[in-house]
Amino acid sequence: MKIFFRYLSYRLKISALRTLIFTALSVAICLIGISEGNTAEKIKYCQSGLYMLATALCITASVVPLFELSGLKNRRNLDTLYFFPIKREKMAMVHFVSGLVQVVAIYTVTWGASYLWLALNTDYFALVYMIPYYFLSLLLAFVIYSIYCFLFMQANTVADGVLFCALWIFLPCIVALSASWVFDSKIADNLAGWGIMYTPMNNLTVLFQDLVEINRPDYWRRGVEEITDRWYMFFIWGAVGLAAANGYLISFVKKGAEQAGEISNSPFGYALLIPVYGYCFMMMPFGIYIPISLVVYLIIMLSGYLIYRRGFKFKIPDIVVTVIGLVLPFVMAYIKLADALSHF
Repeated sequence: MKIFFRYLSYRLKISALRTLIFTALSVAICLIGISEGNTAEKIKYCQSGLYMLATALCITASVVPLFELSGLKNRRNLDTLYFFPIKREKMAMVHFVSGLVQVVAIYTVTWGASYLWLALNTDYFALVYMIPYYFLSLLLAFVIYSIYCFLFMQANTVADGVLFCALWIFLPCIVALSASWVFDSKIADNLAGWGIMYTPMNNLTVLFQDLVEINRPDYWRRGVEEITDRWYMFFIWGAVGLAAANGYLISFVKKGAEQAGEISNSPFGYALLIPVYGYCFMMMPFGIYIPISLVVYLIIMLSGYLIYRRGFKFKIPDIVVTVIGLVLPFVMAYIKLADALSHF
């Protein structure tokens, strides 16, 4: 454990300047926003700044993993790291904990500064509710952080890692929207919004914003109703976060130094993202009735495989997957039409 804490201390030291810069930016933006929200002339509603805190936390939990793990995408750095007298499992945990400590530190200072400003300059907020919000929002930040750690580890270059993280933000939502049309599923349609990983944080903030800013029972009930119908989604996202953390550790241990800089062949990367985005686009209603959507689909698929293969080096599976996407929406349209005619 001595080596573990020495390496952790080393990681925190080399990231100290970055942490200070992120903290300063986060605090400055939140305090300016809160100040403007409570001192502007003719303002209708005073603002506690919870949404700014939530936004700052989401950005921090999304960006810190990229910086913390970016050094692992350079083969020279990996060759050096793997000579350290520490097991891969412990090294993976050090990077994970180091980034998480940075996220917590940045948010804690930002939250504390915001709380202090409100306490000293206002007397019309129920600030006591900011305390449970602090802890609950950190739990959701852990989910976001874990998912980004896992996704970034699936890539072999920094650019691929950033793209994976960006594309996965909306992927579950797009899949749900596509499924809601194909299967006429209202459930999928209602849950589509929850497919964005930042939605739980948004809904939690809506609830506590009403408590902090208004502190009235009728608004408390309104806030509760907004998330009661989908309370289980918090647990689903929590399970996803734990699975992502475990997947990150496994990926870290298995990934070799020789993979750095190579094509990212992870099943959670381009191999999945390209066809799913392409198919979902084609399965939407406009994907059938507007011919130009076929051209857009081909642009999505071809450009995706160009990035994936780093040039015109398409393989047979790439062509097969693209052709299936061209045929699939027409097959589904035929099935839907046959089903509609059967009711006459």
